[in-house]
Amino acid sequence: MKQFYTRMLTRTALLLALCVVVQQFKTVSQFITGPLVNLILLLAALAVGLGSGLCIAVLSPILAFLIAPSPVMQLMPQLIVLVAAGNAALVVCAWALRKQDKLFWLGFLLGAAAKVAVMAGGLQFVLLPLFGGVLNEKQVATVSTMFGVNQFITALIGGVLCAILWPLLRKVKGFVLQKA
Repeated sequence: MKQFYTRMLTRTALLLALCVVVQQFKTVSQFITGPLVNLILLLAALAVGLGSGLCIAVLSPILAFLIAPSPVMQLMPQLIVLVAAGNAALVVCAWALRKQDKLFWLGFLLGAAAKVAVMAGGLQFVLLPLFGGVLNEKQVATVSTMFGVNQFITALIGGVLCAILWPLLRKVKGFVLQKA
């Protein structure tokens, strides 16, 4: 049993490290790093378990901010909470529908919708009314796009990548750690 938990912790740490490395290339394009981060979140939830996926969902935006914060995050660090909550919504939806053999991809679709609902809703109804004064009009428009349609697109792409890779990866001996 101890060996099992050690493997879970190690796998989670490796996936978190990979996620942080991928996020360092965010200056290239949100449409490259975003899908890869979402893919890692989904694989963590499916292969290691809900706890692993949630751990990475919460810790990755915090670590990305501490290592190399984006200009918008520097102006409004409260956005980290929205990113973590949106990531968690994606992970929970995918994990909840993981046993639906023919419909497991539905968890990715619902997760993408839940992620954007949490992030865009939290931005429009909580963060901008409370803390939006630090952003100019152009920055508000940029952040609204980044936390709206762009998040949905990147989550969907990450889900498609996972839908392609997951059936292959789960057949690899030792890849899946969680109990079905």
